[in-house]
Amino acid sequence: MTLVVSLIMLVVITLFVLSAIRLSTANLRTVGNMQARSEAAAASQRAIEDLMSSTAAFTAPASVASSVTVNVNKTDYTVAVATPTCVKTEPVTGNSYDNTGLALQDTYWDLQTTATNDKSGASVTTHQGVKVRLNASATCP
Repeated sequence: MTLVVSLIMLVVITLFVLSAIRLSTANLRTVGNMQARSEAAAASQRAIEDLMSSTAAFTAPASVASSVTVNVNKTDYTVAVATPTCVKTEPVTGNSYDNTGLALQDTYWDLQTTATNDKSGASVTTHQGVKVRLNASATCP
């Protein structure tokens, strides 16, 4: 009788151990997916910051590279960069002198990037609005 009870207890303990292993594996996958998504978001944001570092993206939006590679934590992410979209323009107010033709204007842009990693399958799309002050000759395409 003792042998039968101990075998049943051994089977029950084995089932508990197997379920604990499965649960920890599932948690590891969840954390790995969250990390890959966070890295993709960081890569997407970095591509936007690189885009905003120069006025060339706003004076000649068609010249923006359509894809860049960003390395985050030794992992390469392919970032698709959409052509910047001008939403609206407004004249700058508060100038004390009317310098027609030289006046500045505020332009409002929508920037979009999509970072993907083929190895992890992570993909994040980021939209960011930005206001850029340009001269009057700049057009809002």
